[in-house]
Amino acid sequence: MSRFAAVRLASLVPILFGVSLLVFSMQHLVPGDIVDIVSADVGQGDRNAAARLRAQLRLDRPIAEQYVLWLRDALTGNLGTSFVSGKPVAGEILRRVPVNLELTALAMSFAILLGIPVGTLSAVRRGSWGDAGIRFAAVLGYSVPNFWIATLTVLVGSLYLPKLPILQYVPFTEDPLRNLTLMVIPSFVLSLTVLPIIVRMTRTAVLENLRLDFVRTARAKGLPEGRVLFRHVLANSLIAVVNVMGVQIGVLIGGLVLTEEIFILPGLGRLLLESIQKRDFPVITGTTLFLATAFMTINFLVDLLHGVLDPRVRG
Repeated sequence: MSRFAAVRLASLVPILFGVSLLVFSMQHLVPGDIVDIVSADVGQGDRNAAARLRAQLRLDRPIAEQYVLWLRDALTGNLGTSFVSGKPVAGEILRRVPVNLELTALAMSFAILLGIPVGTLSAVRRGSWGDAGIRFAAVLGYSVPNFWIATLTVLVGSLYLPKLPILQYVPFTEDPLRNLTLMVIPSFVLSLTVLPIIVRMTRTAVLENLRLDFVRTARAKGLPEGRVLFRHVLANSLIAVVNVMGVQIGVLIGGLVLTEEIFILPGLGRLLLESIQKRDFPVITGTTLFLATAFMTINFLVDLLHGVLDPRVRG
């Protein structure tokens, strides 16, 4: 297992290096440099001041040297200083991370707790009206944009259900019960991004395992159908579900941006959108790098869990 973990961890290094290159290149894809953009926004100022700012931001150095210095700072936790607030980017990120962690954890919990039982029921009732309804709902949920559902939820809640706890946020440390009450609806809406995939994957995996010889053998031994389903079929089917969860967490991270903006939650997604609107490049690059690193880390942990559940992948 340790060798398997070491190989997976080593494979992250070139991927994260490539991600850092892409993130660093974003600010250089815009015509001109950051100083030119800031000067255009606030009006032409002193050329000497612009030169000093360019030197302070290391923009007067070759691109390769800029990247090396930026990567060195990023590895030590220094993601720069916000142009707008004047505060360290790392501090801004850490201040908003709890919102994202809670939102993602609740959304994935909803998707797993609902998706696995519904997918299993669909497989067991294959060919029935219930199975057809579940498959139709899964396809519909996969096709409808998540931001549309979030917008509709806010609209309906504002017009017809004014007591619905939306468009509010209370930190968990201040009032845990109120916080969970306010986070349930945004989390459930976000979970709809992943829920149809988990339902369909669970259904497919259960159907495949129901046809295998060990299931027929267990039934031939006279084991109760419930034990065969949960002890043998579902236990083996979860391996495929876990395997797809890593990718779906990345989908959740992508959905955080619009979900937080629509429900007015002070997380990283909203911070990223505000930074893009204000052209706050240090916050944009720092937040993007942090989210990409978080996604890779979660996938690494999911790979380890997959290796624990299925010894065959460890080679």
